[in-house]
Amino acid sequence: MSSDYDLNLDDDSKQASTGNTASRLFYMIPRKWRIILCILLIAFVIITLLNAFKPEAKKRPIPETVVRVEVITAQPSDYPIVVNANGTVEAQTRGDLVAQIRGEIVAVASNFNTGGTFKKGDVLIQIDQRDYQAELSGALANLSEAEATYRQEQATAKQAELDWQRLGNTTPAPSLVLRKPQLTAAKARYDSAKAGADSAQLNLSRTQITAPYDGRVIQRKAVLGQYVGIGAPIAEVFATNGVEVRLPISQEEFSQLGLDSFNAGSSEASPFSVSITSTVANKSYQWDAKITRTDSTFDINTRQIDVVAEVADPFGIASGQTALKIGQFVSARIQGRTIENVFVIPNKSIREGRYVYAVRDGKLAKQSINILWQDDQNALVSDGIENGELVVTTSLNSTLAGASAKFGNEDEPNKPAGSEAKPAAASVVDTKTESSVTEPADEQIIPDDSADPSMSQASEPGGTAEQAAAITGGAQAVIDNAQAVTGEAQAANESQAANDGAQAANEEVQAEQAKLEADAVQSPQSSSTK
Repeated sequence: MSSDYDLNLDDDSKQASTGNTASRLFYMIPRKWRIILCILLIAFVIITLLNAFKPEAKKRPIPETVVRVEVITAQPSDYPIVVNANGTVEAQTRGDLVAQIRGEIVAVASNFNTGGTFKKGDVLIQIDQRDYQAELSGALANLSEAEATYRQEQATAKQAELDWQRLGNTTPAPSLVLRKPQLTAAKARYDSAKAGADSAQLNLSRTQITAPYDGRVIQRKAVLGQYVGIGAPIAEVFATNGVEVRLPISQEEFSQLGLDSFNAGSSEASPFSVSITSTVANKSYQWDAKITRTDSTFDINTRQIDVVAEVADPFGIASGQTALKIGQFVSARIQGRTIENVFVIPNKSIREGRYVYAVRDGKLAKQSINILWQDDQNALVSDGIENGELVVTTSLNSTLAGASAKFGNEDEPNKPAGSEAKPAAASVVDTKTESSVTEPADEQIIPDDSADPSMSQASEPGGTAEQAAAITGGAQAVIDNAQAVTGEAQAANESQAANDGAQAANEEVQAEQAKLEADAVQSPQSSSTK
């Protein structure tokens, strides 16, 4: 019996010795490090408890977005380049009539007024002729006198030659004997008198200012009784044989039209036709024209170059239509070369000037494109679109890539086979009524008519049905947002409960740690007592 007691006592002594050793080792650690170890232990326990009791987020299925769009089928075709430009009508021949002599205006033609019409050779201005008639008379008298002197010298020279031969001289007669110097001087005086007479006759003819061509008066600058000098402007006129329009275009338009290879001096007809239009009193008029030449340089200020179009029958002489007016502002459509085998798509289908939406396997896909040419309606695409591909023409938000596509026209012949099958929870983004090229900021969410038959009528465009569908969709969106907020609140509450549980566990750990320290202190005392 005593041996059993001794054995048990030895076992208790060993346990007490082991506990005392652990306690001594624990208290041998500096107080600062003991605090750090306790904090780490508590943090570990808290993290473990948080992970064990963390709330699970409720996962809700994201409804599939279905976008109602309008599409076109891309087909390669040939497209003629047309450039729109504006210009001003100008006369091919325009200038000032000036006086070539001085004198007083004694008569003017009845049609010599601003806007007057005249024919080639019509006398428009008559200057006083009396001074020039007197000059002509004096010049003619001098001419007659010089002519008589010249003929007399000719006769004298001929007689001198005969006298030299009668004297039996075999050598040629000297120049002085034949009176050649006197004959030359007489010939010079005759020529001078003749030139004076011609000049006097010309000045007399210039007292009548005549029209150099068929034309019209732009501005009259001289009146009856006015004294004009040499070079004084009489009127500004233009010829009615043809008008032209200068059309400024950019360098890109110049190149795309094919004007780089245009030879203005060629005898062949211009391949570039132009349609000139002008609206007068809410009525549009049209004239045909041809590009005849281009400027040789670009304007350094506008970076544009002028092409000149000559208008056929500008005054309606052959057609009888309204005549063009000099200085009239007109619009022009220049027909250029034809680009072959390109895809023609409307401008509203292009996003950010570099990509389009295409429908592939019932999904919207972004597709980068290469634009060769773009006018005010269409764009020519060389790369990025395949033959027969469905290109979306509806304005869409840039974040809808990957959404399912639903065609605005249910009878669309090119609708993909899988575009009608949509999940019941899918929502439809109605963009059929969008017509602006600018991407909308928000999309209208309405319930899918394929999921709920009662809403099929409301999903049709137009009328109060569409407004009711929009209101219903907005209410559904508000309900969904409220449910999402409620779920987040529940998750927050569960997280708070987990934090409270962790704090309670932390307090229990601290109490247990205090109890262990008390037991460690009491163990040596009990051992010594025993």
